[in-house]
Amino acid sequence: MTVSLRSALEGATNHLSIEIDRTTAVVTAMLGLDAVWWLLLYGGSVPMPGMRWLMAAEIPMAAPGAMERAVFHVGTLEAIAGYTVMWGVMMWAMMQPAMTRFTREYTAAYRGSAVGAARALAAFLGGYCVVWAASACVPLLYNAVLPGGIYGLTREYTPFVIGGVLVLTGIYQVSRFKRSRLRTCCASVGSHSDDAVDAVRAGAHHGVQCILTCFGVFFLAMIFFGEMNLVWMVALTAVVTVERLPTWGEELAVGTGVLSLVAGLLVLLLRPDLPLAFAL
Repeated sequence: MTVSLRSALEGATNHLSIEIDRTTAVVTAMLGLDAVWWLLLYGGSVPMPGMRWLMAAEIPMAAPGAMERAVFHVGTLEAIAGYTVMWGVMMWAMMQPAMTRFTREYTAAYRGSAVGAARALAAFLGGYCVVWAASACVPLLYNAVLPGGIYGLTREYTPFVIGGVLVLTGIYQVSRFKRSRLRTCCASVGSHSDDAVDAVRAGAHHGVQCILTCFGVFFLAMIFFGEMNLVWMVALTAVVTVERLPTWGEELAVGTGVLSLVAGLLVLLLRPDLPLAFAL
């Protein structure tokens, strides 16, 4: 009986054994780090300049342009820096699932030790994350140049703005430029032995390519739908993740582009009531 039990336990152990190789470790770390970003973001552990003013003004945090409006109300360099950190954490949370496959291939293609691969990957992600944090200048620029800012313009002319943004997003999604960036951004990684400086440079370059690839989704649709809206954050994270599938990601990009274009035209023509967060 004891022998049978021991044999059964040994058999179960063999079936459940997991080999943690280099690429498995990277995938596990990326998933864990992504969970950290989401927890920081929705646990209130990132700076949110002007939040008390937003609450006093009864402006929902998830409303289009709410966070930018709050930053401009505070009007200090500290507020801009805090917004940049908040934006960076948000974009890292949304982009990390899409980056998991690429970082796995980046690590697998590294010529050298596991320690060297970890160092190169950390430097690569550092450069990548800095570029995405710096992209906070885009919504801030929108807010500076648009009459009434993102919040004021979208609230005043809701169907026109939302419909127009959907049309522009659709055009961008189906454009040859977008599809070319998608293929380039998600290409396989060649054999390399990057040192820290080269890895930072490669990460920054890849970050720029990712921004160009995702520009319609994140810097048009998301900003004017409300970047702190959890529903849109999850939905758009799924879109940019599946877009990077090597077999049919490009088809999904075109498909979402066509749907966005049609939806935008319908909004412009029919002008329906839109259940956006600022409709108090």
